Amino acid sequence: MHRHFNAILTAMLCLYGVAVSSGAEPESVPILYTTDLYHPHDDPDDHFDLATLFALREFDIRGIVIDTGTAGVGRPGLVAIQQMMHITRRTVAYATGLTANLRSQGDRAEDQPGAAQAGVDLILKALRESPKPVTIFTTGSLRDVAAAYNRDPVLFKNKVWRLYINAGHTAGEIEWNVKLDPHAFVRILDSPLPVYWVPCFGTDGFESYWQFRQGDVLETAPRVLQNVFVYALTKASPKERDPIASLTEPIAQETRQKIGALPRNMWCTAAFLHAAGREDRTFTFRKVSVHLDNNGTTRITHGVDGLQVMTFHRGDPAAYAAFMQRTLRDLFAHLGADR
Repeated sequence: MHRHFNAILTAMLCLYGVAVSSGAEPESVPILYTTDLYHPHDDPDDHFDLATLFALREFDIRGIVIDTGTAGVGRPGLVAIQQMMHITRRTVAYATGLTANLRSQGDRAEDQPGAAQAGVDLILKALRESPKPVTIFTTGSLRDVAAAYNRDPVLFKNKVWRLYINAGHTAGEIEWNVKLDPHAFVRILDSPLPVYWVPCFGTDGFESYWQFRQGDVLETAPRVLQNVFVYALTKASPKERDPIASLTEPIAQETRQKIGALPRNMWCTAAFLHAAGREDRTFTFRKVSVHLDNNGTTRITHGVDGLQVMTFHRGDPAAYAAFMQRTLRDLFAHLGADR
């Protein structure tokens, strides 16, 4: 359905002389991505997600916004974005976002400093300029997306195809990403937008969490991509090691073994695959009833009361994790191979 709609829309745009983004593959999915990607990192799952975003050739990345907040001030993960653009020869717009939480669900955050407005500005610009409806991914908080929505809800209604929220808990607990900005989470989950909720944790399979051993995914990846993760995981300083030159450096066996042995917790992979049309029997989305409190507490009720939300569900945990790991390994195996 999604691909058929995109093909029709693209044909109509060409007929009326509207330029489709250059460099994007046919029937590509326009993507906006917000991420709490930092360098030095808090959790390097964001680096694996970034590589996945670039590896999925179905995606036309219209913008990446660093979910800054107070934790990200002075250390946005721009280095990782620049490295990924270099090894894939793709140019992507990116910006840093708001630094303070929304004061209410309706806050437009226009009183925050000008330097903090770039993320919201990029979201609005990308939506206005995309010739096709855009799919939005949020990891971390939802503050920039919520502020942008509050400034132009009609634009969001007209130009957002799907909005994947990677945050929350389905059994009545307040998950980490929700705590980052509860007002923003509630604003978007409770909005009339086409939300696809990807709770991080929960019960009865309504959770996206999975784990793998890093070496099982990275050992077949080209050295330049391995070096992206070496640079991130060793928390290298750009002042001491050039981020681009480091991509072609040899990797010490001790470093390779240490990084490869580490476990990595993940939450967002399946949402990327779903948006790209790479669905699998190990996961799906189901429309369920969700009780939502103003503080961001969520729980699935399986009743008729509450929000009706398309919610992520995974089947057998072992089969789900195995498919995610195998897919990442395959995606990464050729990423940057010509560098």
